[in-house]
Amino acid sequence: MMQLNPETLHGTHYTEEQFDAELERRIQAQIEEEGDDYDEDDLPSWRRHFLKQLYAEWNPGTSDDEFIQFELANSMKYSGYASMGFTRESDENPLLEPIHGISLKDYTAIAANIGNFDADQLYKAFGIDEAIFSEVSVLWPKRMQEDTTFTVATLYGQYFMEVGNHPVILQLKGEGGAASGNNEHLDKLRSDPYFYEELSAARTAAYEYGIDGAQWIEQNYGINLVDFQSVASEWMALRNQNFNSDEILHFGNYNQEKTEEYRAKFAAEQGGNIADDIQF
Repeated sequence: MMQLNPETLHGTHYTEEQFDAELERRIQAQIEEEGDDYDEDDLPSWRRHFLKQLYAEWNPGTSDDEFIQFELANSMKYSGYASMGFTRESDENPLLEPIHGISLKDYTAIAANIGNFDADQLYKAFGIDEAIFSEVSVLWPKRMQEDTTFTVATLYGQYFMEVGNHPVILQLKGEGGAASGNNEHLDKLRSDPYFYEELSAARTAAYEYGIDGAQWIEQNYGINLVDFQSVASEWMALRNQNFNSDEILHFGNYNQEKTEEYRAKFAAEQGGNIADDIQF
């Protein structure tokens, strides 16, 4: 029975080197066939075409969803772009070098917890001061903008899922630096995909009607923006790691339905849409 490597999702009956060699052979054969008509801009689409073709041939019985999940798991290797839930740090990436001793994981934890602790106490715990953090807050986002692979931004999103578990943050919590307590709505946001899609839809609709969506969620459910974004990253990573096109379509439709409901709600609260009074 065919088995897949749980990390790379390649078949265990061949090596990655064999797979990659055959992929490149097919691509080069296509380039030669094109001859003078070869256009380098076509290379990405050819690569994906042959990648899908080869994966199906060497892993018979795999579905389109399984191929997409394989593609996400190996996105850096085959497309040159990072994907949420599968991206790892590399010591060889200069864009991930710490800035003033603050790693990307440190920066994410500090930025996400500014409102949860006394700022000076937070900076001190990481061995910096406000001036250094101000500079770090400019340079890390700058690296995200410079990174054409989206590795830095993707890792930032992944680290957002772990901001409460950073060792320094856990130490501060142990010292009583932040208020503790449970939020049943936050727990539900993490465990109930329908509730997550509903609040995502409400936030979208709120902004359309001039309402601060993040503030609306915090006022009504006690979930702050940092926690909401952290959970959003969790759901994105989970869906990438368990890719199911039918499920994604289902929740996309549910989100749209809820968006329409909240649009109607906010419109009614504001006295109706202006267009409602126009007759043709």
